Formats: sequence, C-alpha cells, structure tokens
Amino acid sequence: MTPAATPIPRDARRALAGMGLMALCCLLFAAMGACFRAAMLEGLPPALMPFARGVFTTLVVLPFFLRRGGLDLRTRAPGAHLLRIAAGLTGFYLGMLAILWMPLADAVAIMHARPLWALPLAFLILHERVGWDRAIAAAVGFAGVLLIAGPQGELSAGTLAAVGGGICGALVLISIRILAATEPPSRVVALYAVASVVVWGPISAFVWVTPSWNAIGLVVLGSLLAIAGDFCASWAARRAPVGLLAPIEYVQIPASALLGMAFFAETPGWSLLWGTLIMIAATLYLARSAGR
Repeated sequence: MTPAATPIPRDARRALAGMGLMALCCLLFAAMGACFRAAMLEGLPPALMPFARGVFTTLVVLPFFLRRGGLDLRTRAPGAHLLRIAAGLTGFYLGMLAILWMPLADAVAIMHARPLWALPLAFLILHERVGWDRAIAAAVGFAGVLLIAGPQGELSAGTLAAVGGGICGALVLISIRILAATEPPSRVVALYAVASVVVWGPISAFVWVTPSWNAIGLVVLGSLLAIAGDFCASWAARRAPVGLLAPIEYVQIPASALLGMAFFAETPGWSLLWGTLIMIAATLYLARSAGR
C-alpha cells in the first residue's frame, strides 16, 4: 500500500498561500506598468496615471465602505499619514517617469531597491538599531542597483527617477509601519486614494490631453490591475511574514522584462540579471536578519 501523504501544517499552507498571492501581485503590477507605459507612449502625460489610479481606487473602495456604514477618517497620526501620502504620490509619479524613460525591467529593478533604502531611512527616522552586517548587506545590494543603472557609470534622468521612486517607496514602508500601531488599513487606503484625486486632479486638468480610445482602455486596465495588485498584497501580508514575501517581490523584474520584450521590443542586458541577483541576495540576508 502506498503510505498516506503527510498533511501540510495549517501555518505552512497559509505561508504558501501568502507567497502565491505576492507572486500574483507582482505579475499584476508588472502588467500595470506595461499598460501605463503604453498609454504614455500614446501621448498621455505621466500626471494622468496617478490621477486615474486614485479615481478608480476611490470608485472601488467607497461603495464598500458605504455598505458597511461609512468610514471614519479621523486620525491620531496626521503626520504619518502626510508622510505616506507625500511619499506615495511622489514615488508613483517618479515611477511613471522611470518606466517611460528607461527599459521597463531596468526601471522596475531599480525601484525595487526600496527594502535597501528602508534600512538607512529607518535608522534616521525610527532610530532602529542597524548592525554592521546589515549595513554591509545593504551596501552590497546598492552595488547591484549601480550595476543595473549603468555598467559604464552613466546617470540618466530615468535612472534618477527610478532611484527617487525607490526612496519614496521605502518612506511608504516606514510610514505604514508607523501607522500600523493605531490606524486601520481601510483608513490608510481611503486617505491615500482621496489625496491622489485632490492633488493630481488640478494638475491633470492643467496638462490635459484628450486620449484616444486605445489609451483610455490601457489606463482603465492598468488602474484595475493596480487595485487587484493592492488587494493581493494585503491578503499576502495577512498570511505570510515579511521575510518570506520580500524576496518574492523581485518576480516583477523578470515579468517586466518579458513584457518589455513582447510589447516594446526591448532586450534585457546581462547587467540586469547580475544586478538583480545581487539585490535579491542582499534582500534575503536583510529579511533573515531582521529582528536580531
């Protein structure tokens, strides 16, 4: 008789489900970036992308809250919310500039250095203890970023935008860590969505370009993919620890490379591969050593 298979423990099943959801999240965000880039190549200003995402997020989120009796937006942490909103709005816009001005996978790879930026920023803002081993690991990870940015040392506007997007992403991670102590996720999401509409609405009106139907379809699809990715990330965080999820985020890089090859005739270089591997190794070490 064939021996019965050993059942997988419940915690392990939850962790595997979380990792699968995070991988799906990365694929959705890679597709979102490709949609938004294609829309911008059709002539839409980059400022319309964060505005569109904010509008669609608000339209999706508000009916849910209204069915549950509304949403209390009063907060005990206005400073942390302002940091999250400012960093998120700035980082998303810089990310749009990066994917417009750089090969898609290169831009995504550099922006994914946010776990490395989070280390020195957490030291400066949260006064977290940073050991020498973690500082060295972060420095090694930044070497991977430099390798992707330019093997010959060139520094383009797209590279600067991607680096800025990564720094803003790290600030978002830190602000969410602060908000988690007192603020429900629903309030964080709602305030950010409303701020996206309020801030980018007037700017979008000023730079408005009448879109083609194809561009409208791309923006709508990209916004829906972004919302789905946000939900997958939230569900993943409830099922698996950060140490398991952080390295999986790098799935977005090869996914973006394939999309760049398929739709934008891009050919990823060896520097992208080696730089990404260095960044993954550094992130794995930082994730394993967290809390020590």
